[in-house]
Amino acid sequence: MNEKLLVQTAAELAEEIGARAIVAFTHPCTCQAKVPLIWVTDLQLDILKDLSMCEILSVCEHHMLDTAVQVYLKEQFEDGTVVAVFPYAILIFDLEKAKNFVNIKEYEEIVPRDVMYAVLNLALEIAVEGREGRKIGTAFIIGDPAKIARHSHQAILNPYAGHDPAYRDVTNRENWESVKEFAQIDGVFVLDTEGTLQSAGTYLDVNAKVVDLPPGLGGRHLATAAITAVTPAVGVTVSESGGLVRVFRDGVCTITIRSDIRITS
Repeated sequence: MNEKLLVQTAAELAEEIGARAIVAFTHPCTCQAKVPLIWVTDLQLDILKDLSMCEILSVCEHHMLDTAVQVYLKEQFEDGTVVAVFPYAILIFDLEKAKNFVNIKEYEEIVPRDVMYAVLNLALEIAVEGREGRKIGTAFIIGDPAKIARHSHQAILNPYAGHDPAYRDVTNRENWESVKEFAQIDGVFVLDTEGTLQSAGTYLDVNAKVVDLPPGLGGRHLATAAITAVTPAVGVTVSESGGLVRVFRDGVCTITIRSDIRITS
């Protein structure tokens, strides 16, 4: 079926059912819609043509769940439905499924929601963009800086020491470029619970034996998990090899987010 016709049909359906957005896994095209139209890029869906309808629906729902997490984080849609358009199918997707998978509210007793949104979106950008043409990995530890300091040390001169808090506020996107630059340094970022960057290039002095993670996760993930086990903190890691963004709390990985799914609106 013509992709433009599919998107236009989805727009009419979205208006009829009161959907919050249209999420299109097709080539971008011009379409009149009364709700936001979000395009998904960098997904290879050619395999769908060789599948049965049951298999197509299964693959589409899997991709839509991963994409709904991105919609939830970037657009901050926490409820309602979206209409998903694939080359061979149109789905109505309940955003509660994404909310059940990654619910920012669950971390509010440690980290305010706006800070979690900012750190996760920044981490996803680092995972996608890398730096100077190469992939990089890093981690963000959010909690009480004094408690984190008991289990860490500064391996380099702290690039954030003495700077105005306004330039260290992670919820301000204008400050992200410096974070991306410092992400190339070994160590982690430490933030207080208000989202103020306290340090970069910080090494965590924790015993990784206090956590039990699946095989294959490196030292950065182990240290991040361990610090959240010994002090009330939330850790967010960016994997250099796989581009996955993970969230740790109480010594376990609570969220894993794919960065290869990218949305534009």
